[in-house]
Amino acid sequence: MRAVSRGRLADAPTALLGTGLGLVAWFIILISTQAAANGALYPLLDAHDYQNSWGGPTLAGAWAAHAALAVPILVAAVWLLRGLVVLGSDEQEPSTGSRSQWWSRPLALLLAAAGAVLFVGWINQL
Repeated sequence: MRAVSRGRLADAPTALLGTGLGLVAWFIILISTQAAANGALYPLLDAHDYQNSWGGPTLAGAWAAHAALAVPILVAAVWLLRGLVVLGSDEQEPSTGSRSQWWSRPLALLLAAAGAVLFVGWINQL
């Protein structure tokens, strides 16, 4: 109750950082889903000359190479999402009155900025 009575403006930085971390999480989900789809559905998505593709010259080799690349990406995505959840829960603690780590706010800001830069770079390469 005390956190609510402080006013809405006091929780604005926490809300903005939480939104930034949420957008980074959605971007990680998007990229990892794309990697999983490319690995699992490679022959349907990229049906072209397998002679020059990763794992070529056969379809089986190209499919295996793309699937083998997708698995570590999915593992890393789950690991990153877990870290974002921990960081996001640490960011929420100031609104409840408890103390958070000194590094959580700068790290959340850095991750949100890095996610924005990576998202813009990803959009520009499409």
